[in-house]
Amino acid sequence: MAKPLDHAEIKTGQLITMFMCLVAGLQQDMRWLVVLGAIFLVTGLYRPMSPFVWAYRWLVQPLGLMKSDYRIDNIQPHSFGQLIGALTAAIILGVYYLGYGQVAWALVLVLFGLTLVSYLGWCIGCFLYYQLHRLGLRGFFGHEPTDKTVFPGQRPRRPE
Repeated sequence: MAKPLDHAEIKTGQLITMFMCLVAGLQQDMRWLVVLGAIFLVTGLYRPMSPFVWAYRWLVQPLGLMKSDYRIDNIQPHSFGQLIGALTAAIILGVYYLGYGQVAWALVLVLFGLTLVSYLGWCIGCFLYYQLHRLGLRGFFGHEPTDKTVFPGQRPRRPE
C-alpha cells in the first residue's frame, strides 16, 4: 500500500552503503561487505531493525544533517532492493573466497556505482521489482509504481 515514505531515510542508507564500499576498497577488507550484506538483509526483511533506519532517525534527523523528503511510495520495492543488495554482497564474498579477488573488488565498485545511481534517483532494485510486477507476479510484487509519470525505478516526484 502506497503511503508517505521519507526518502531522506533511504538516502541515508545509500550514503552509508557507498561509504562502506569505499572503506572496504581502501582497506582491502571484505569484512565490510559481510557487515553490509547483513545490514541489507535485515533492512530487506524487517526494516524497523535496520541500522540504516536507526542512523537516520537517531543521528541524521536529530542533528539536522538532512531534511525529510516525504513522497507517496511503496516500501516493497525498496525492501526488494535491499534483498538484491544482500544477494550482491553474498556473490561478491563468494567470488572473493573462491580466489577471484580482482573480480570481487570490481563488483564492489559496481555496487558503489549502482548505489550512487540510486542516490541520484533511479534504483535498479525498484526497477526489477516493478518489472516482476509487470510480468504478472503478485503477492509481494503486487504494487504498481505510485508515480506513473516517471520511469519505473525512478524516485517518485514530491507531492504538490
